[in-house]
Amino acid sequence: MDEKTTAGAVDHVWEMMDAIRTCMLVTKQGLTLRARPMHAFPSREENCVWFLSDRRGHKDEELRHDPQSALVFSDKTGRDFLSLSGESEVIEDRARIDQLWNDAAAVWWPQGRNDPNIQVLRFLPEQAEYWDGPSSSILVGLRLAAAHLAGRPPELGENRKVPLD
Repeated sequence: MDEKTTAGAVDHVWEMMDAIRTCMLVTKQGLTLRARPMHAFPSREENCVWFLSDRRGHKDEELRHDPQSALVFSDKTGRDFLSLSGESEVIEDRARIDQLWNDAAAVWWPQGRNDPNIQVLRFLPEQAEYWDGPSSSILVGLRLAAAHLAGRPPELGENRKVPLD
């Protein structure tokens, strides 16, 4: 990856989403932010992230009032973090449900893919920011110690804001 170019950074954002997959979806209820774990299905070709969602939750109403939302991905083992801001919408699309359905979804909807409570959320990213950290705990410790001794902030990887729309 060539992180010096915007195209390389955009590639990296989509690669991170593909690799991590589990994220926190953040919505707003009035002035209060709410986050819940979700399994992401990133689609770079469509410039969106798909989710299977349950209509019995509160996120539908929150998104109808304010579609602004965020996704936060975290891979603690690799010390990689990704935050995306954009808008989400609820979509009734049985074909998309069939496309996204997998064995893990059956845990949440034991009636199967035709369960009336399943729906689709589509997140349209506008901007991303990532932090790519070193995966070695020893390297992190050495960099923290060196920074402390030098009296400067530690260099723990790449941080970049990336426009996606």
